[in-house]
Amino acid sequence: MGKKISELERIAKKVRGDALQMTTAAGSGHPGGSLSAADIVVALYFSKMRHYPKQPLNPERDKFVLSKGHACPILYAVLAEAGYFHSGELKSLRKAGSILQGHPDRVRTPGVEASTGSLGQGRALPAALRSATGSAGVRAGLIALWGAASRRRARFGRRL
Repeated sequence: MGKKISELERIAKKVRGDALQMTTAAGSGHPGGSLSAADIVVALYFSKMRHYPKQPLNPERDKFVLSKGHACPILYAVLAEAGYFHSGELKSLRKAGSILQGHPDRVRTPGVEASTGSLGQGRALPAALRSATGSAGVRAGLIALWGAASRRRARFGRRL
């Protein structure tokens, strides 16, 4: 499960390059948000989380929710590197019919736990997933990564 720091650094460098190539080829996207999340997403998937690329729905898996859905190119690059799908799919970001759209889609993309992107859902969605997992008696972790805009939107929404 856990890899050495040098290996994590190598993977992070690779997936950063993948994310930049994906957004450049697509002619759209948010490379900055992807690049800022690279180290933490790599560390989680390659050192901390229990996950099973060949069994993406294994009930014992830890779940990762990318609340800042616009940063999905880094999640897609990490999922490909982990073996959830072939890395050739990365070239299809934001193309019609692709499994890799502009925000994570749990129906289309193997390894994606939640369809995200709407700012402010970063608190409610993981809480609901946690509640559902806990009620099934399954011991699995849940990690959510928010961006600054998600946090601001969540605070504003609570005040309404």
